[in-house]
Amino acid sequence: MKFITDANLGKLAKWLRILGYDTIFHIGNADRNFLRKAQKEGRIVLTRKRDLARREFSGRLFVIQNDRVQDQIREIMDELPLHPQPERLLNICLKCNEKLEEVPKEKIAGMVPPYVFENCSHFHTCPRCRGIFWPGTHRDNIHRFFKTHIQHHHP
Repeated sequence: MKFITDANLGKLAKWLRILGYDTIFHIGNADRNFLRKAQKEGRIVLTRKRDLARREFSGRLFVIQNDRVQDQIREIMDELPLHPQPERLLNICLKCNEKLEEVPKEKIAGMVPPYVFENCSHFHTCPRCRGIFWPGTHRDNIHRFFKTHIQHHHP
């Protein structure tokens, strides 16, 4: 499943990426071009704009009602067979929406803080922005959020 969100759903777009889903955050107007891009790329449209639901569009479109991101994710899970898996968490660059690639530790020597290099064994990089990622406390916080707000919603 691939998504496109309108400009009002930046936090949701980020969290869908965290959960491992290819998600475009559309900064421009949620208009005909927005819908055309979704159709062309086979993306599910997520929007806060109710009037978009009345437009002619043969793809899937959901008007998000809730304000809090965890409620928005649950809302999507109630409508779609969205089953986030813990092993898919943090597999996509939050900035570029590209799938991260594992990189051997020796290739990033000198590119991360010495403490990180000494204490981490797994590193990933984004093929677009070349950012380097490693498991940190944010990963634990995301797993906790996932377990508390997402996983218990759907057994």
